[in-house]
Amino acid sequence: MPVKLTINPKFVAHHAREHPFVSGGFRVYREYRDLGFAEASGGKIHGHIVRTTKPCPPEGSGVHYHDLDFQMVYVLKGRSRVWFEGEGEFEFEAGDCWIQPPSIRHNVLDYSEDYELLEITMPGDYETVQVNGDSS
Repeated sequence: MPVKLTINPKFVAHHAREHPFVSGGFRVYREYRDLGFAEASGGKIHGHIVRTTKPCPPEGSGVHYHDLDFQMVYVLKGRSRVWFEGEGEFEFEAGDCWIQPPSIRHNVLDYSEDYELLEITMPGDYETVQVNGDSS
């Protein structure tokens, strides 16, 4: 039987002009714009737009995983190539979407200069773990 998740969100209006992209997130080659999901959901959900600011490193993002319950990525602009443990490599472009199982190892191998995505996660706060020994 499915577990019912109770969120009871409050109303939050998030205007782009008041919440610009900021650097200083986990990846130095990306900027992030928070969408207010964590505020509305009491930290149960996080949503942000991520855009790239520098070329993809030669090693990609490095093999890593996220310690969370749910992750959805929707490509808004550009394209990327991502390796997922047990699934292989996938090419994504604007309009494509994927859902990652919790803790799946992956590596963003390449992306275009205009790469921009919407990411929604549960919970709102989680850990990203870099994995030593690139297995992609």
